Amino acid sequence: MTLGASEGGARSRVTAWGKEIPFRNPNFTGRIAEIEELRRGLARESAAVIDQPPQALFGLGGVGKTEIAAEYAHRHRGDYDLVWWIRSEQESAVVNGLVALGRRMQPPGFRAEERDYSAQLVIEALEKGEPYGDWLIIFDNANNAGMISEYIPRGRGHVIITSRDSHWRKALGVAGIEVGEFTPDETVEFLSKRVPALAGRGAEAATLAAELGHLPLAAEHAAAYMNETGTSAAEYLTKLRDNAHELLAREVDIPYPLAVAATWGVSRDAISPEADTLFQVMAFFAPEPIAEELLAQPAKAGDLPGELSRVLGDVGELRQAARQLARFSLAKIDGVLNAVQMHRVVQAVTRSRLMREDPEQAERFRHAVHLLLAGSDPGAPGLDESDPLYERSRSHIVPSGAVESADATVRQLIINQVRRLHRRGGFFESLSFGELALDEWKLRFGENDRHTLALAIEVGKATRLSGHWERAYALNLDTLERLRTFGEDDQTYLACALSHGVDLCMMGRYQQALDNDLDLLPRYERVFRPEHEFTLQVRNNIAISLRCLGRFEEALEHDRIALTMRENMFGPQEDQTLTSRFAVARDLRRMGNYEQGLDMIRDVDQLLVRMNAPWDALRVFTALDLAIALRRVGYHQQAAAQAEETLTTQIASKGPDHRMTLLVSTNVINDRRLIDDLAGAQALGEQTVAGWVKAAGEDHPNTLSARANLAVVMRVRGNPRAARELNEQALEGFRRHFGDDHTSTLVVMHNLASDLAMMGAVRQARELGEAAYEGHRRVRGGFHPCTLATGANLSVDRLADGDEEGAARLREEILAAYAETLSNEHPEARLAAQQGRINLDVEPMMS
Repeated sequence: MTLGASEGGARSRVTAWGKEIPFRNPNFTGRIAEIEELRRGLARESAAVIDQPPQALFGLGGVGKTEIAAEYAHRHRGDYDLVWWIRSEQESAVVNGLVALGRRMQPPGFRAEERDYSAQLVIEALEKGEPYGDWLIIFDNANNAGMISEYIPRGRGHVIITSRDSHWRKALGVAGIEVGEFTPDETVEFLSKRVPALAGRGAEAATLAAELGHLPLAAEHAAAYMNETGTSAAEYLTKLRDNAHELLAREVDIPYPLAVAATWGVSRDAISPEADTLFQVMAFFAPEPIAEELLAQPAKAGDLPGELSRVLGDVGELRQAARQLARFSLAKIDGVLNAVQMHRVVQAVTRSRLMREDPEQAERFRHAVHLLLAGSDPGAPGLDESDPLYERSRSHIVPSGAVESADATVRQLIINQVRRLHRRGGFFESLSFGELALDEWKLRFGENDRHTLALAIEVGKATRLSGHWERAYALNLDTLERLRTFGEDDQTYLACALSHGVDLCMMGRYQQALDNDLDLLPRYERVFRPEHEFTLQVRNNIAISLRCLGRFEEALEHDRIALTMRENMFGPQEDQTLTSRFAVARDLRRMGNYEQGLDMIRDVDQLLVRMNAPWDALRVFTALDLAIALRRVGYHQQAAAQAEETLTTQIASKGPDHRMTLLVSTNVINDRRLIDDLAGAQALGEQTVAGWVKAAGEDHPNTLSARANLAVVMRVRGNPRAARELNEQALEGFRRHFGDDHTSTLVVMHNLASDLAMMGAVRQARELGEAAYEGHRRVRGGFHPCTLATGANLSVDRLADGDEEGAARLREEILAAYAETLSNEHPEARLAAQQGRINLDVEPMMS
């Protein structure tokens, strides 16, 4: 893209202009070199440059980086279809900005409630140029170069970053543009524009400019104060010099000129005690907008010190104080967001001055902020309507030092925030925030502190949901042992024990998971009650383990109990109820009731689609199970279409290596084979096996399942030796995990017999087929479709081995059973009638 020479008065083709973009500053001064360098970097013309590199503006807080970026946006708005501003102090703010852009763009599949997924969709849409081909994205106040690099789109558009972080070459491969203070001439020009009394008085302005250290923010505040109060430059300088000794301040890692801090001290002389108190307490929040509802809490006001109790106990007092701060440029009021914001440099200097000069008062203000944050906690992290309330406090928790607070209500807020984030799909945000708080709490309060352990449970869940199964298992096991001292009927212990069972299941240790949850069930029924949602979750988990162990009738019993209770408690359309309906449908299908299972899972899937449900675990599993149910009934083309759509959506949502994506892929191997896309099936099978090895290990049951499904493809493609090798590996693994009578073991025995038959090992094929057939009859009954398929293949092997009578007798029994169950028109029944070989697949364990 080539930038034109558009200026403020030129045409404006922009169709999407972010509301966060600052208004154009009529007093913008100088910065010609910086803007030209920025333009050259963005407009670089070369056939080799397909994606323009981002341009970073970095330097001291208050030097005007944001002003330069905003001025650039206004000057060149005619060159873009989209200009969007993203606050980038914290990762959560970046995600917020991308989600807000997504609401404007509405890319296919966008769902604002799925934050991680939605942010990635927006980035991909920008990179594709859909619907905006030429765009400008500005990441403002990005503190972490490594973090922001994960969210930068590539493509025809342009990216500007403003930051105090100078390490851009390492993170993004760009040197960045360092922004320093004004030149002396620019400071004088600025002051002369802003303060009419200084017009034509260059020497006086130059003296003042030098005293301000040429910092643009300091000059802005000095000008505001002089205009509002009518103070002359000489009087201002006298006040400045008189207060300099007490106003010198430094941020942790960035020094500030003496006069910069003094400017804000001078301004505070003209405001009321209420406004000054508000100013000081705001210094202990994050440099993000502070919602009025977060500050005005009459119920908490009585716990706050002095003037703060009065100003925060009444909305009218608060608004009057905020307006005074805005009058002297000490804060900005956002009328749209109903929030007030303090500039980070003003905030840092004020906070450090208070902490140095009156540490007891500073600690009182800091504690007051923590109480206000805790007071905003709705106490319901699982409810959708709680999200806006939690968003008000989230960005302020870490910068305010709330993670260091010993207050129980503050600590519960942090636990709820971590829980809310992973329940809403923000797994990585939850993990990052949770681990930070957990490390702090372990050092500050000890590893056996109850709140520390409660937080550790939520961090364990976020760790597991982020794909780190082994780490989650280790953390939850350690937490469980520490909680044992509180008693095994303690509610926190029970919550951790339930999460530990999920870890065991995810790792393929299904019998241990079942034993864990069967032990928990009577205790949950005693501590809570049989119909409590927590108890029903235990039943749900028991059924999952039973299914993974091949005990489908027992799983169905637990799932039906949970379904009945959940329908009574929550109604027919709540997620927990739908989870149980989905589970019952899966049980029925695994028991061989294919048509009934298809009817039930189809109803659940259609309901989720009508509800526009988010693409969470329930939605993925339901969509996948619908594909499997269609395949089982014999609708191979429809099953493949459903499965491929599910896989495409899941890859876009979570990537190709996510555990749930691998579950889908393991099934899609079979669908591609059944519609004769053998090359596609083999490619996906090899990729999926490698993915499972990396995600779960060589010996995980799902790795074995993928190998078994790939083996069928290899034989159908004419490579029975490769198929035999894969099936023998899978058979050995399944026997080691589950023994000879597990359904997956029996399916692999069935398929391995086909490998041997194709290689001419007729007697070995028959012997293995006889064992598989007897096993299926014993475990699944004589009329289960898998039993019939194994019997049909065995009849072929008996005939090849010279047992014509045994082959004919078995074939007749099998065909009669097909007519009674699946019907003679089912693809497997037709294949049996033609004496063809039937292939079975292994369903991965959807734990």
